[in-house]
Parts: sequence; structure tokens; C-alpha cells
Amino acid sequence: MEQNVTRRKALSSVGLISGAVLLSGCAKSLGSSTVADPASDRPKTLSDAGHAWKYVPLDPDELADRAYRMYPDGGCMYSMVGSVILTLAERYGKPYSEFPFAMMRYGEGGVAKWGSLCGVVNGAAALIGLFYPEDAKTRESLIGAFAHWYESTQLPVYQPKDPPPGMEISSSVAGSILCHFSVGKWCEASGEPAFSKAKSERCRRLTADGVKKLVTLLNEAHAQPERESIDMGQEAKACNSCHGKTELADAMVKMDCRSCHDFTASHTTQVGKGAPSLPGTAHGSQ
Repeated sequence: MEQNVTRRKALSSVGLISGAVLLSGCAKSLGSSTVADPASDRPKTLSDAGHAWKYVPLDPDELADRAYRMYPDGGCMYSMVGSVILTLAERYGKPYSEFPFAMMRYGEGGVAKWGSLCGVVNGAAALIGLFYPEDAKTRESLIGAFAHWYESTQLPVYQPKDPPPGMEISSSVAGSILCHFSVGKWCEASGEPAFSKAKSERCRRLTADGVKKLVTLLNEAHAQPERESIDMGQEAKACNSCHGKTELADAMVKMDCRSCHDFTASHTTQVGKGAPSLPGTAHGSQ
């Protein structure tokens, strides 16, 4: 009898030890996985970092070239996110090497070709959210700065090292972060149809510009965490002065309202331009 009890105790002890080792291993893998990173300012473990997806400064021009090369394999959002994640994965391994960036193909053509949010903006916002999951102030400031740049800048400006022969790509100001509006403005400026090879090349170069801008913003935020917030243009601020939280409270927007709403002569803004007509308001509908 005593022999059986002793044997049972022994087996029980082995089980407890095994369980403790197993739990210890799980705790290490969940809370303090080692990150292979030679950068001196980067935490040695994920628990030190606070979260796994820490940003490390990258070369904007190098990433622009990579995004341009990747574009044919999955479109704008795919190459925006993939160029950054693959570069980090090659240099630092996990967790970047485990990120399923192929899922970002859904963003092409304004989300599965619905013409809504441009995949360049969508991809930039996804990466900013990945690197700043807890810091809402920085996250919103960076996304705002990127979106404002996208809708107000003459693009594309990127020049590939080996451009398609005989193809001149015009630039335009998108005026909106919406894919269909951005493409429409470019078609108007270039005279090219929306389903042409030139349009695809335009979006390919625009993606390279987008990655370059994103990496520049992330580098600046890494070097100077406390930075000036840029989250909307003057037109949006003017519209929000009436339609925002403190007045009519019938709109939540930071983008340029003029891309979707008509102007009326009687409805002027603080910046001296006609204001948009908002559906369902006293200003009438489109």
C-alpha cells in the first residue's frame, strides 16, 4: 500500500513539475519573447516593449522602391503594408515575419474595387495602428497628417528606375481620400481612362509616394514623439465650426467635404469658399 501511495505521489510531483515548466514556457512566449534586434533603442523583449509591433526607422526611398516592385502582386494596400513588414521581417525576424500581410489585397481599388477608401491611405492607417495600438493621440495625429497630405498634394512624383517605355504619367491633386474621386481627378487631369495601363502605373507610383511619406512620418514620430498635430484641412475645420459637436452636430469629418458635397452661393466658409450642402440639413441635398 505504502509503495502505491509513494508511486502516486511521485507521479503527481512529476505532473506538477511538468505543468510548471509548461506554464513557464507559455509565460515567456506570451510576455517576454526575445526580439532579434541590434538597434540600441529597441527593447530586448516584447514585454519590455509593451507590445510586439514596435517600429524601427527605415529608409523612405528604399521602401518606395520596394513598394513599387511589389505592387503588381497585390495592389496598393498590399504593397503599402507588405513593403514595410517584409523589410522589418528580414532585419528583425519575429513577430514581423509572422504578420499575414497578404490579407491586405482586399484594399485594392478602394476596398475590393468599391472605390471607397484608397488602399494607400488604408494601408498607411493600418500600419500606424499596428505600431501605435495604445497611443491614440499619436495614432490619430499621424493618420491625420498622412490623409491631409494625400488629399492636398500633387501626385504622383515618384520616378521608377525602370519605367514602362513610352508612358508619361501625369500628376493631380486627389482632393479626397476616396479612391473613385482620386482616380477621377487624375483622369480629368491626364485625359486617360480609369481602366488604362497608364492609370495602373499612376496608382503604382502613387503607392511608392505613399510609402515614402508614411515612413518619413513614422521616422519623425520615432525621433520626436511630441509633435504638432495635423489632423484636418482648413475647409474641414470651417465645416466643423457649424456642423461639428458644438453646433449642429450632424457630421463627423476631417476630410475635405467638397469632394462629396455641392457648394451653394449663400453658404460660405471662414476661408472664403462656398461650403458643402449636407444631405438632410437646411442647406439642401445633392
